Amino acid sequence: MTDKDQIVNNILNSLSGNFNDAQLRAIENTLYINLQDFDLTQKITETALITDISPDVKAYQMFFVAKKIEGLSGNSLIYYATILKQFFSVINKPLATVTSDDIRYFLATKQNVSLTTIANMKRVLSSFFTWLCNEEYIPKNPILKIKNIKQPKIIKKPFSQTEIEEIRDACTNLRDRAIVEVLLSTGMRCSELCNVNISDIDFSSGEILVTGKGNKQRICYLNASAKKRLRDYFESRNDNYSPMFTSLSDNGKRIKDNRLKSGGVLTLIRNIGNSAGVTNTHPHRFRRTSATMALQRGMPVEQVRIILGHEKIDTTIRYAITADDTVKQAHARYM
Repeated sequence: MTDKDQIVNNILNSLSGNFNDAQLRAIENTLYINLQDFDLTQKITETALITDISPDVKAYQMFFVAKKIEGLSGNSLIYYATILKQFFSVINKPLATVTSDDIRYFLATKQNVSLTTIANMKRVLSSFFTWLCNEEYIPKNPILKIKNIKQPKIIKKPFSQTEIEEIRDACTNLRDRAIVEVLLSTGMRCSELCNVNISDIDFSSGEILVTGKGNKQRICYLNASAKKRLRDYFESRNDNYSPMFTSLSDNGKRIKDNRLKSGGVLTLIRNIGNSAGVTNTHPHRFRRTSATMALQRGMPVEQVRIILGHEKIDTTIRYAITADDTVKQAHARYM
């Protein structure tokens, strides 16, 4: 019996209680037709490797399989792996024997990092050990006794209107100006901006279909300035490339069908900020500015939450804290 036969038989056996003989024969035929051109040797070998490794290694691998299925981005998976690698380099013991004190010790060794970073490390460990406990790889969850890390509340200010105009003036090409306007209009994340294709844009309605965290899609909106600058940029392009934004060579010509990456956006925004004389210029500050302007102009916080793609409104409310000019005006008017 071939590997393919074995897989088909396993599937049919699992379905035998739900279908009659005729239906099972139809399913069998469909499986063989669709599996005809597939080589299952590699996948079967990978599966065998997972089942043959130690329980701890298997649990570690299956955690990342589960997180990938849940929609965690590639960058997040790399970050999780980095933190867990650091943890197990310090706490070198079986998963089932890890204690709350072990976790406290690991976090205590991080003397030269910010409290925000330590809180993020704790969040990764919480996700890992909670998953292990829920999946019964370990008898109890050692993270439950670890209290939340208190972080300083730092007000992160959006761009002022003057800074926005300085940034606009510092753009040296149509693409960069379009990027600035799209970020200001939509409030989308840097990674989301890079993943948008031209086919995702509807100029007639001013809508952009954006794929956010966890592969969840939402609609963002282009204002008049963003539509104008984006049209100008597209008209300047002499290609059939699918990405909304592509990389440029030094002389301003597209070198290949190369989607602009997050690192490229970070660099160009930082360079624009340096040219404009605006400090702390990065893509996420445009997102904060977009949200703050919407809140200052009276958009309900729940609608801002939807536009930004936040799961919880508490996250959006943090942006509302930065809208202190509105509070100042209200104080002068009423008090």
